[in-house]
Amino acid sequence: MENRYYIKISLTLLAILLIFCNCEQKSQNRNNPNSEKMNRQESAHSTTGKIGYIAHVNALSPYELYLDDILIDFYYGNNISNTTELNPYLLGNGKHTLKIRFLPKEDSVDKMVSPKDIIFNETARWHIYFSKIVPNKDVPLGYSNEIDYAKSELKLYAPSKKVPFWEQTWEVDVKGLPYRVKGWSESQDLKKIDKDILQKEVVEYFSYLKDLLNEGKIDEFLKLCKKEDEELDIVTYTIPEDSKIDYQNNKEKMLKLCPGNMQPFDNYEMKIYGNGKLVTLVIPNGKYKNWNALMSKTPKGRITTWGAILHKPKGSKTFEVIRK
Repeated sequence: MENRYYIKISLTLLAILLIFCNCEQKSQNRNNPNSEKMNRQESAHSTTGKIGYIAHVNALSPYELYLDDILIDFYYGNNISNTTELNPYLLGNGKHTLKIRFLPKEDSVDKMVSPKDIIFNETARWHIYFSKIVPNKDVPLGYSNEIDYAKSELKLYAPSKKVPFWEQTWEVDVKGLPYRVKGWSESQDLKKIDKDILQKEVVEYFSYLKDLLNEGKIDEFLKLCKKEDEELDIVTYTIPEDSKIDYQNNKEKMLKLCPGNMQPFDNYEMKIYGNGKLVTLVIPNGKYKNWNALMSKTPKGRITTWGAILHKPKGSKTFEVIRK
């Protein structure tokens, strides 16, 4: 199975990997480099002096993590230490909203979140950190700043009694980003569209994307992701040479996995994110809960979610892929 943005490693190790592995920002899945792929040229000017933001969660409870009303990370098992890069969803500097939603443990009999699921005691409590990093591959750790864990921790509180779920929200201040991208900041408010009409339009667009992949029309599919790719290059400080290599590697992978293997949309739910500016289709339940519904499955059983988060630019009648 493959999915995106879920790597069970420590905060320090993740920061190193963000620099040396680059985490395939263009791909819906994280994959280790192999001999079949072209090697990216690691260049000092692609990261040195740039700013990155990460959120790190330590928890023994299932959770969902949201940034500015966008689901950016989730884990539905018990016991996880996970770091998520935030830059792909940060359009620029300013105040942003980070929210975590804790869900009942897998073995919960009453399907409720207990106070002890969040804070068992003072030495056994769950943590969430919001940290700023300055990528620099020339130093041993891969980033040039020290992370002050005490100052970067966002305080968690336990509910006073059992609840179906438990949410906490923080306003975080993002400073120092050397970019500002348009993203979905000026996009249409999709909540103003009748839900049934919107869902019909979204399913039709997803079906169009699925057909392109299923027929092996990868270049046509990737052209529809051009705006997303351009913005991700900016927010992840990807130089043009590496961007071309990413494109080619992604194309080769999709040609191997997608033609004839795309799965039908027989179990999906429409989700509106980004305060009404973004929409997508996800798997609503089961083993692949909240995976994007644009999925392939090879004859050998390899399942990959390709992802497509859509928006409608101001004045446009059609959708555009803006993130995966």
